Amino acid sequence: MKNLNRLLNLYKRGRKLSCITAYDASISKYLDSNNTDIVLVGDSLGQVIKGGKSTHTVSIDEIIYHSKCVKSGLKKATLMIDLPINTYNSKSQAYKNAYKLISKCSADLVKIEVNEKNINIADYLIKKNVPLCGHIGLLPQSIKSKSGFRKYGKSLKEGNQIYDLALSLDQIGVKLILLECVDNIVADKISKACKSPVIGIGSGKGLDGQVAVIYDLLGISFNKITSLTMKKSSSFDKVIQNFLKNNK
Repeated sequence: MKNLNRLLNLYKRGRKLSCITAYDASISKYLDSNNTDIVLVGDSLGQVIKGGKSTHTVSIDEIIYHSKCVKSGLKKATLMIDLPINTYNSKSQAYKNAYKLISKCSADLVKIEVNEKNINIADYLIKKNVPLCGHIGLLPQSIKSKSGFRKYGKSLKEGNQIYDLALSLDQIGVKLILLECVDNIVADKISKACKSPVIGIGSGKGLDGQVAVIYDLLGISFNKITSLTMKKSSSFDKVIQNFLKNNK
């Protein structure tokens, strides 16, 4: 928990937080040595590692394998790990699998995608002392067609729903909130209203931190995940250092 406490102290001191995905020891060691605040083992590995079209094929065993690899390269960074699709459909299943990530992989944070239907799962995990990140907005595990990849919260109704959901997560005690592809105005409003750090991907730069998929930053993703993709000619150091510099 010391890495998570360090992260929260950085936030309280007004530091912008950086979060980059990793799926192996070499990348995680590099990110850690360059003071990346959060290293995320995301179910994006279904796309960038496995070459799939979505995150839907990722299993808990695959997440555990990659998380163990990543953990071996970390000393200071907070390790955040995704629970993949269909691993937290009930309270008991969610706790069982979250406990696996904590006990087997030393997860500092467990991340789940949250909507109005499963916020009770988030509440249950928090009451069971699972350090939780609530992921809202665009939810890749719920998307079944290309139309789902869009900006969320642009309408007044949807914006209010996302805002209310974020406040509910903040009130029940999540350690971190992640906004994906949320309207910038709504995202800024959420960040100002919540006590928890609010980080984002494709949700504007006015948040407490930014998230990036490592292979998108390098411009070598099997499938492009975010709008942060760089030119392939950019050097590894230059791309990573620019990201970290801009989010400190």
